[in-house]
Amino acid sequence: MNQEKYDQENNTFNKSCQSETLLTVSEFLDIVNQSMSSVTFSIKGEISSFSFRKHAYFSLKDNNDGSMVNCFMWGSDYNICGVNVKEGLDVIIHGFPEVYKPTGRLTFRASSIELVGEGALKKAYEELKDKFLEEGLFDVERKKPMPLLPINIGVITSKYGAVINDLLTNLGTYGLKISLFDSRVEGVLAIKELKKAIDYFKNKPIDLLVIIRGGGSLESLQPFNNEVLIRSLVDYSVPIICGIGHDKDVPLISLVSDLSVSTPTAVAREINKSWDKSIENIQTTSTHIIDQFSLILFNKSNIIDKNMNLILTFYNNIRHYFDKLLAETKKSISIFEFSINHTKTLLAKDINITFQYFESFIDKVSFRIASQEKEIFKNNPKSVLKKGYSVLTYNKKVVRSIKQVNKGNILNVRVEDGNILTSVIEESNKE
Repeated sequence: MNQEKYDQENNTFNKSCQSETLLTVSEFLDIVNQSMSSVTFSIKGEISSFSFRKHAYFSLKDNNDGSMVNCFMWGSDYNICGVNVKEGLDVIIHGFPEVYKPTGRLTFRASSIELVGEGALKKAYEELKDKFLEEGLFDVERKKPMPLLPINIGVITSKYGAVINDLLTNLGTYGLKISLFDSRVEGVLAIKELKKAIDYFKNKPIDLLVIIRGGGSLESLQPFNNEVLIRSLVDYSVPIICGIGHDKDVPLISLVSDLSVSTPTAVAREINKSWDKSIENIQTTSTHIIDQFSLILFNKSNIIDKNMNLILTFYNNIRHYFDKLLAETKKSISIFEFSINHTKTLLAKDINITFQYFESFIDKVSFRIASQEKEIFKNNPKSVLKKGYSVLTYNKKVVRSIKQVNKGNILNVRVEDGNILTSVIEESNKE
């Protein structure tokens, strides 16, 4: 126990006892129990008069002088301690003393029990190992494979010491998310904390559970040989990897886990393994892709060069044809310009000739028109009328024959200075 703490509690108890205040028996026992329950003791002795009725009742006897202390242990604490208690068994119990008020009897309330001696530990280890072996808990078929590219990792260990540092130092820089549950990893008092940590991660979104600690003797590794603790890992939702150092006797929790290695550094290597392999595959694939791309690029480059040569040849042919066509076009344009100029010259000459001909033609036409004009003027009806002649019309038609009119028809007689209306009185074809 912590001597300093014990002395402090003892001083408090002494002061209470020295007080002049009058106490009842119940008040006195409450003070005694309160004083004693705050300090934990570890007692070594031999089990005597053991019985279990929902809870454990037994006595612990001193092997030297036969001194005895009555003990009590809650059933839940007894079940988790993992020790098959029998009379005559040497053990170490942990707890605190108290006085049972109804009888005034001193009792030691034990919170945990552990075996004493390597022989007893070894025997219990082999018995539990055979039990698990018979149940098939060590079979390879029931073990889960390590996850590929784990991200969320639950870790159970003490946050103090080199173990957690070794793990974190050797993990790769892959963006891993580590959730640490700080727990004792040595001694019988570690069992409850380890069980609490295991139950905690059952409801967490992790890819892998890691349980680690350094090496130690069979006695110091007893929490990892606890039956209740080990059974809580059977059929766990995610793979479990244990890195618990040991010399010869492998902790049973390591045999039941999905993967067991000896050191935290080895655990880190196992976590890194799929990541390292993926990085290696990526690098190999990248190299292969680059090589394939280079080969394709080289082949395509040759094809491009070949096509460029074809294009250049085709371009040169087109250029040659274009130059030839251009020369022929220039020649044709030159000929065409000559033809145009020649045609202009001929056209100008023809125009002059045409104008001369046209002027001569106009003169001839003008002469003929003048002649016709004289003839027309000569035959103009008005000229005839001036000579005393008249024009007879009936219904706006010139009367040329007596057959065109009948007796009584009104005729129009046009003379030089006007019109005369007359009526047909008689027709006669005599001159």
